[in-house]
Amino acid sequence: MIRVVPVRLVLAARDEQYIEPFLHYVRHSEFDRRFSVTAFSREDAFVRHMESSRLYADVVLAEKSFLEAWLGSGETPQVPYVHLEEEGTAKGCGKSISKYQPLPLLLTAVLEYARGGAAAREPVDGKALVVGVYSAVGGCGKTTVAAHLVKQLAGEGRKVFYLNLETISSGILSENSSVQEGQHRTHGLARLLYDLKAAGERGEPINQPVSSYAYRHPALEGDTFGPVDNLNEMLEMESGDTARLIDFIADSGLYDVIVADADSYPNARTETVLDRADKLVWLLAGEENVVRKSGLWISHMERSNPERCRLIMGKALFAVNRCMGEAGLSLPRPGMTAEIVLPNIPSWNQLTGQGDLLQSPVFQKEMLKLSRSLYSWGHALGIGGASG
Repeated sequence: MIRVVPVRLVLAARDEQYIEPFLHYVRHSEFDRRFSVTAFSREDAFVRHMESSRLYADVVLAEKSFLEAWLGSGETPQVPYVHLEEEGTAKGCGKSISKYQPLPLLLTAVLEYARGGAAAREPVDGKALVVGVYSAVGGCGKTTVAAHLVKQLAGEGRKVFYLNLETISSGILSENSSVQEGQHRTHGLARLLYDLKAAGERGEPINQPVSSYAYRHPALEGDTFGPVDNLNEMLEMESGDTARLIDFIADSGLYDVIVADADSYPNARTETVLDRADKLVWLLAGEENVVRKSGLWISHMERSNPERCRLIMGKALFAVNRCMGEAGLSLPRPGMTAEIVLPNIPSWNQLTGQGDLLQSPVFQKEMLKLSRSLYSWGHALGIGGASG
């Protein structure tokens, strides 16, 4: 079973007689495990909370005066918000929802908005930035880097989806499968692939939101799919299936960035990520043999399809992982430079737990550099790659 992380809802309303029954209903209904609610009846307390804790909220549900006090600075809010509208109140605060309606309907609409419904917020550029994380050689720590990148981007306030397209997913993000109170099973990736194909054959858009298939991973602080039960679901994925999947998530309007973790060995999923990604983090390890093999693979790509290789290299950022000492390691080609150099951390090799990400200040400093290279606030850098 997959545990659903509650949506962190900030409620702001003047009338405490509205807030109290709202909180009571949430605590004593099925929404108790779906929402964590922080409520305010004073504008000044609400604004202080949002200024100091905006990264710890998933959605704001507030009356117009609270929204105006919060948004008065003119800065683009990093947290989606919904205007809690009273009858006769002037519109103009973005998405609105009727304040006085049955709470199950109101909470369902807010949950859908926060998790990925049709009414969800639109990103600035209309689509999520797709970042592929790739290595031509296995064992370079690709999933570790991808996971830390997701967490770094989420910590900066971005809405992130971690798309693991490995045939056999790495265990570092696996969660305890024991059934506990509050856990809930989503449809999952296998069902989404089926629904996407069926919808494509009918020539219709899929009628389910991303939230019906994905869940919030507590360690990543981003959304993802649980691992598939049958490996054939991954092995049978073709390029068209992979492209439809990426586009479905990117076009949902829910995410600023998708981090796609692909297999090292060539298959349809990996090839599609290499082509579809706006930016590509190409991972090397601090070993000469890894550099040699990567260089041979780049040469093969160049001989097979020079134009495609040029496009891929144009959007690739090289990162060296598990580097010991000074970064004097050569790269696969003359003139190539490493965007980041991640240190070797011997204690991480003793990892036995699952579901959590290990932390290192030095490692996180390099991940911050990588994040800044891929993304500056609201502006993707060089989408589509540069000419080479």
